[in-house]
Amino acid sequence: MNSDAAQAAPRPADPPVRARSGSGRSRLVGAVVAQGTQALGGLVLSVAAARLLGAAGLAVFALVYGIIVLATAVSSGLVGDSFVVLDRSDPAVRSGLVWWSVGVTGVAGAIALPAAWLGGLPTTAVLACAAATSAFMLQDLARRALMAVRRFWALVVVDAIGIAVTLAVIAAGATRQDASLALILAGLAVGQVVSVAVAVWFLRRSLRRWLPTRESDLRQVWHFGSWQAAGQAIRPTVLTIMRTLVVVVAGAAAYGPLEAARVYTAPLIVLITGVNSFMLPHYVGRRDRPVTENLRVADRTVLGLALACLALGGVALLLLPVGGPLVTGGGFEVPALAVAGWSVYAAAGASLLPYAGLAAALREQRRLLLLRSLEVPGLLVVALVVLLLPDHADLVPFAMAVGPASVALAVRQRILVRMAVDRPAGVPAPRDE
Repeated sequence: MNSDAAQAAPRPADPPVRARSGSGRSRLVGAVVAQGTQALGGLVLSVAAARLLGAAGLAVFALVYGIIVLATAVSSGLVGDSFVVLDRSDPAVRSGLVWWSVGVTGVAGAIALPAAWLGGLPTTAVLACAAATSAFMLQDLARRALMAVRRFWALVVVDAIGIAVTLAVIAAGATRQDASLALILAGLAVGQVVSVAVAVWFLRRSLRRWLPTRESDLRQVWHFGSWQAAGQAIRPTVLTIMRTLVVVVAGAAAYGPLEAARVYTAPLIVLITGVNSFMLPHYVGRRDRPVTENLRVADRTVLGLALACLALGGVALLLLPVGGPLVTGGGFEVPALAVAGWSVYAAAGASLLPYAGLAAALREQRRLLLLRSLEVPGLLVVALVVLLLPDHADLVPFAMAVGPASVALAVRQRILVRMAVDRPAGVPAPRDE
């Protein structure tokens, strides 16, 4: 075990919470449903952009929203995963988590201002982008706090209220003026702020009263969370680079249908991330068990998720004549080949996330990051497709699947299988919530 892992001491039990009265199966279902409601928010925004802004406008929105998701992935890994794994009952760790939360969201919002301006967005969109970035990140951290204490069903309420507020803002604005990117981002910002307030209300009083102090263990949070943040940022970074490549080479209008196909297959990603959001705290709770036993659980999860993604992808293709126009409003066509490609990409992602979650729970974040970074060279395949076949952007999702599938195999063999031999008993597990 490395020195950083030694510093990340197992956290003692928190007081019981009412949400714990349900069965493990209920929590798993709640995690998937909660991930579904979170993804529904992004789906609502994407459909609104597709219908109100057209194919080119959807492409621009996808780029902006992808960068917001990228910033959120950093805070989610740095603070969110640290909240789950580190000893949050330690006042210094708790204060460090608060300071990092405030710092990373504030910095991201400040960076978004000049970045959006340099990207050529109008002033109103620039301001809305900065507000949406900080609000989105804060809402994600509030969700992670509820996830850490396994209040998954509370997340459903949090997300549903946020979606309702977002839709209300967009609908109200669209009736008074022409729809714009600024209106959609403003709706996102307002909805996320309301969601944060609702999430805080759901938290126990002991978690609501967290305040930063001078005695803050910023170093421990950084030592664990920075590795997680870097790993979490890889996937949205790859997606952002891919979007930029296609938009620059083939044009925004060419990428719009490809993004619409990704939005159409979003339920597949919901399935993956929903199960994975449950698995990290689940693995943390059972990491004192033999690694071989946990690896068998991860293997079964990977197989089930991959098969489910492919099966649902087939259903999505069959329903495309009906479902496609629902996404685009009939303004442009959703390519069937791209839908198939995103289904394969989802299956590839399903093969990676459970293994990555188990490796993170066993505090192998450094080796995990090293292997996950191999997804970036996978963009070479995407670049070749875009440069050699610029008129066939619908092949890009197939190329995207190469990266996560390769990394999944590497994480399993290079980290988990080796740990099963070298450290079969895992690490001591914290007591349950």
